[in-house]
Amino acid sequence: MSLRWRLIGGIVVVLSALWVLTSIWYFFDVRAELRQVLDARLASSAHMVQGLLNGENLHLPQPPEVLLESPHTGSSKPPTDVICQLWTLEGRFIGTTTDGPLLPIDAIPDGISNQVVNGERWRVFALTDTAKGVRILTADQRDARRSLIMTLALKLAAPLALVLPAMLLLVFAAVRRGLIPLERLRRSVQARSADALDPIPAEGVPQELSPMVDALNNLFGRLSSAFERERRFTGDAAHELRTPLAGIKTQLQIGRTADGQVRERALAQAEAGVDRMSRLVTQMLTLARLESQAPGAQDYEPAQIEEVLTGVAQEVRSLAEQYRVVVSRHGPALSSVAPLPPLMLHTALRNLVENAIRHGAAGGRVELRSVRLSGSNRIDIMDFGPGLPEAELKQVSARFYRAKATEAAGTGLGLSIVAAIAQRYGLGFSLANRTEGAGLVASLELPDSPN
Repeated sequence: MSLRWRLIGGIVVVLSALWVLTSIWYFFDVRAELRQVLDARLASSAHMVQGLLNGENLHLPQPPEVLLESPHTGSSKPPTDVICQLWTLEGRFIGTTTDGPLLPIDAIPDGISNQVVNGERWRVFALTDTAKGVRILTADQRDARRSLIMTLALKLAAPLALVLPAMLLLVFAAVRRGLIPLERLRRSVQARSADALDPIPAEGVPQELSPMVDALNNLFGRLSSAFERERRFTGDAAHELRTPLAGIKTQLQIGRTADGQVRERALAQAEAGVDRMSRLVTQMLTLARLESQAPGAQDYEPAQIEEVLTGVAQEVRSLAEQYRVVVSRHGPALSSVAPLPPLMLHTALRNLVENAIRHGAAGGRVELRSVRLSGSNRIDIMDFGPGLPEAELKQVSARFYRAKATEAAGTGLGLSIVAAIAQRYGLGFSLANRTEGAGLVASLELPDSPN
């Protein structure tokens, strides 16, 4: 069911229910008021007759012999007006105002009561005047009252039946007019092309639609960023993988035609090219995954800093041996946890240590220093290589940037990945040349996790 018909149906049902409940309440209220008015009429009629008797000082004649039966027996026309009967206190009938059954005086108490006479139901008011020695009875038919009440009920129901179609048309027109902004927004979104990710104008949008427009614009922004990352990743992959693949192909062609040491050297270089390309693809995928993650809290177990740092030191041992570099650990053991997943901290530290091993001084050393600060921990990775010019310190974290002075092979993504992790999880990351001697210091500051 469409939103329009849901609104129309809901409004019509609510209005109809309110109308019916109001009509029922009004019906019972009017019925009670009507009963009080008719009862008051009976009492007023009896008191009026009593007043006439008191004012005229009448001498009542001897009552005739009357049978206690209805004088209109056999008549098909029921009385429609109030009847008034006079009786003596001894129970003798004196007179009546209109045709009607003789009321059983012995069974009627003073005041209002319901009576059944000859199968007919009557509402009776009895008044005893001991000074005149009479009882005054006024009565009307209860069936006539019921007929009057039913007529009133029909008059209440008739407007509902007549107005309901008109109300339906008015509600339909009002809902249709009220949903015009939503229809306009639907046409605007439907008319967009697949690559149109510019924000929807928020001018003139009703207040109720503003959250949806904001959500759509937020979605368009995320999609635009995702598409941009995808295009950038595709372009980077095509650019960065072309050279390694060409080099591997060349070395394999040499190995196919050569023999001896030339063949072995070509195959070794091809294998090294495959390793470099594998590392490049892994780092590109890591960077793309980091950049695609939306900021915000995620469910993960905070990283144990000391455990991750020890694992990284052991993992880079073979690379350090290859470059004849000694990796040493200094500073206190860090028992704190950091507000990021262990894998992300491991990736950042490993890239920094590998970068120091590859681009530091061959045959030198790399130091891992831990520093305990107030509310945070800092890890310094220090090499004793040539360092970097000040102009390059701000550029070296860019994607695929390789220092001009270095001769070591690299992908140019290691520091970019570290910078992306630091930005994603709110870490402090900085690069600086050593103040005492040559070399570079990469510092990673880890705030204490609230967990």
